[in-house]
Amino acid sequence: MQNAYNSHEISKTIIYAGITMNIVHLRNILKSPLWAMALFALLLNACSAGNHSGKMADVIQDHVKFLSDETLEGRGTGSEGNNKAAEYIVKKFKKYGLSPAEGSYFQEFSVTTEVKVGEGNAAVFERSGERIDWEADADFRPVTFSKDTTITAGLVFAGYGITAKEQDFDEYANIDATDKIAIILRSSPDYANPHGVLAQFAPLEYKMRNAQEHGAVGVIFVSSTDIGDVLMPLSVRLGGNSSSMIALHALRDAIDQVLPSGQSLDDLEASIKENTTSQSFELAGVSATLTSNLVFVKQATNNVLGVVKGNDPARANEFLVVGAHYDHLGWGDRGGSRYEGVEPKIHYGADDNASGTAAMMEVARNIAANPLPRSVLFMGFSGEEMGLLGSAHYVQNPVYPIDNTVMMLNMDMIGRLENGHLTVTGTGTSSTWNELVDTLSLRHGLNISKSAGGFGASDHSSFNGQKIPVLNLFSGLHDDYHRPADTWDKLNYDGISTIVSFATDIITEIGNYEERPDYVEVKSEGREGRRMSFKVSSGVIPDYADHPKGMRITGVKKDGPADKAGLESGDIIISMGGADVKSIYDYTYVLGKYKPGDVVEITVLRGEDEDKVTMEMTFEARN
Repeated sequence: MQNAYNSHEISKTIIYAGITMNIVHLRNILKSPLWAMALFALLLNACSAGNHSGKMADVIQDHVKFLSDETLEGRGTGSEGNNKAAEYIVKKFKKYGLSPAEGSYFQEFSVTTEVKVGEGNAAVFERSGERIDWEADADFRPVTFSKDTTITAGLVFAGYGITAKEQDFDEYANIDATDKIAIILRSSPDYANPHGVLAQFAPLEYKMRNAQEHGAVGVIFVSSTDIGDVLMPLSVRLGGNSSSMIALHALRDAIDQVLPSGQSLDDLEASIKENTTSQSFELAGVSATLTSNLVFVKQATNNVLGVVKGNDPARANEFLVVGAHYDHLGWGDRGGSRYEGVEPKIHYGADDNASGTAAMMEVARNIAANPLPRSVLFMGFSGEEMGLLGSAHYVQNPVYPIDNTVMMLNMDMIGRLENGHLTVTGTGTSSTWNELVDTLSLRHGLNISKSAGGFGASDHSSFNGQKIPVLNLFSGLHDDYHRPADTWDKLNYDGISTIVSFATDIITEIGNYEERPDYVEVKSEGREGRRMSFKVSSGVIPDYADHPKGMRITGVKKDGPADKAGLESGDIIISMGGADVKSIYDYTYVLGKYKPGDVVEITVLRGEDEDKVTMEMTFEARN
């Protein structure tokens, strides 16, 4: 009868006990008359440490405490704290014996980290010979996505700037906004109603694009009474800053200065809310000259890469990737924060994602102690919170050929394991994953919830878009998510240790496969609409990095409209249905105009030469 624990499996047990003994050493022990005593001492040591070594839990806690310390100030992408986190990971990679990837532990790329008001912003109004000057950064401020330009045009008041024909509400129906600047209220008439049908049209990007569709050349936003009357702060937005029109935000008193005598913003807003009818009109005899100038600050940041080279010459050029993003939200001023306080606070990001980063480093320690036939590339990604920027940069600029990447294992928010419950996504992206995950979860006492699809809100999505099998580990959301309360003392370090052992086993098994795992495209439904209530799906996975020519896509979902039309990962959508697409916001606006069964012509730039390719896509209903 074959031994229930072959030397390979015993060697993994030795790693988990904190002893770096390889298979050759183990076999020598087994040949010795004292092997039984040695194994007994080994198992006793493992048992005394618990199922998951207390030492491992302590080391993981030390990682998390460092990464989520206040001195790192939330590890915002491109910040000094972010750089300190990267240096820490490199230090551990070196200590554990990982080699740099092609000569460097760093893969640098740049991101926009801050938006500032530039010089020369102005808003000057002429009304019957009277000149009205607004003070920049006091009466008004450019909106983050404003185009830098100067325009002179007449004005229209367009209410909330909504066109909702199914709800019989169109604030452009009785005005001509062509070549005009539209004054538009933020929020919606039913903004305070959680079941309001018009609240879905509140996003400013929708209102700006809708004004443009009605011929407007600029927008001045003003806060409704549902929102505090303070100028909106400038912040980096997910999906880039490309825009084709000037957009300002003004205080209510400033708007009242340019309205006709006898009219007030309060009265106009109250009338729209009370009657749900348009109060739009042209400001006769009034013209405005607006100038917008914003400064976008770019910072360098890095993916951190360490390699454990494979020991089988026939398979060493094939790479498994183990990744986790190490960036977070900094002080919460870069979008994504759920913090509701007024005073800025550090978003420590202990679970998101110091936990996954710590686990990634400990899996690296385990694999470095016992290299596999295949090579393993360990990666700490930056820019994940800004739209998977780091992983998207890597797959577009791989250090090792992307075709040689066998699979990708991602760990994001694994710090709050409860009752052994772990979510594993991507289990359908290879025909071997389900059996592998089921077998290893039993070994580690984990209660697994599986999801087949390989696209999602973390870095594995970038690899799945390249048709690489993926697995993503996640212990679940909680109320501290993206809030300052996500601190190191709330994590389950024994649980993270369990996940480290589980992940190590996954990588060890796949690293020893005779054949590389296959890739399976998973048919799944998209949610492209964000806050808007869209009826259609295109099956496009956007790349959230800003692109000057359009919206790059990182993947398409199997058997979805985009897949059937022939769109490919890496395509840059520049127009859809005759409408220009400059960003994800343009894309979502255009998407909202269609219903299932509509056929639209879509044009993309493809390949290094950016050849124009046009195809037809038929929209399908969303689930």
